[in-house]
Amino acid sequence: MIYSMTGFASKLTDIHLNNGQQDNIIKLSLSLKSLNSRFFDINCKLPYALNQFETEIIKLIKSKLLRGNINFSIYLNNPNAFKSSIEASTQTVSGYINALNNIKNEFNISGDLSISDILKLPDIFIAGERIIDEQIKIKLFETINLLIDNVIIERKKEGDELQRDLELRMNFMDQKIHEIEKIFESTLEEQKQKVSKKIHELNEANENFTEVQRQNLYNTLDKMDITEEVVRFKSHLKNIRGFLTSRVEEKGRQIDFTLQELAREINTITAKTPSAQISELAISVKVELEKAREQTQNIV
Repeated sequence: MIYSMTGFASKLTDIHLNNGQQDNIIKLSLSLKSLNSRFFDINCKLPYALNQFETEIIKLIKSKLLRGNINFSIYLNNPNAFKSSIEASTQTVSGYINALNNIKNEFNISGDLSISDILKLPDIFIAGERIIDEQIKIKLFETINLLIDNVIIERKKEGDELQRDLELRMNFMDQKIHEIEKIFESTLEEQKQKVSKKIHELNEANENFTEVQRQNLYNTLDKMDITEEVVRFKSHLKNIRGFLTSRVEEKGRQIDFTLQELAREINTITAKTPSAQISELAISVKVELEKAREQTQNIV
């Protein structure tokens, strides 16, 4: 089971505010977008009145999405929806009046201050923030949970496509490594015969042919032996297949690290073998590995 890191969902919901005898409806627009990332990164855009829930929202999203570059936002149809009743800042007004009286006295200016003049002064009214009650919070987090679940559904759909793609690539590499193994066995047998023939010729032509020289010829066979690399390559393929079908949600890093190990093994195989056929097959495996690693970057 594979989950992609890519997903998007949006949702509209209504929240009812009871203002005494009047029931106001606030419309919220929520959106959640997830992209691939090495870690969990999140950017939250919340109305001021809901900032108090930011830490809880981030914790909830991280617990369910695990990894990715996340953008979460909530917009209100009325930016002042969570404002309480407007009150006059009498202290501010008093400060303005005292200051104006001082100016009149200081510079002997006549004239009266009218209510229309006062209304033009900045910051003379205070709009308090409404206390978010428990019912509003419950409704808000229920909606966020539904939004996250919708993103997970989208992640799963794309994850299924990624899984099918990776399984095809694993099958291709499995086929190629078996072809490499067969060619190597044939090549090794040819090289053994050549070494045996060379030793026989040297023994007959040179009475001083030493055991050290003989061993050096056999060492050339050991240096081209790719048996261990092939065994490890097959083992890594098996591990990746296990990751693809396991129920663990977060497995992108495990698959990526294992693909790196596969790359090391196929590079060693290419370096050790003199066979042009094996080199050609190894190149095709490297191409598939690179494509698989690109796909893996989007796995949770």
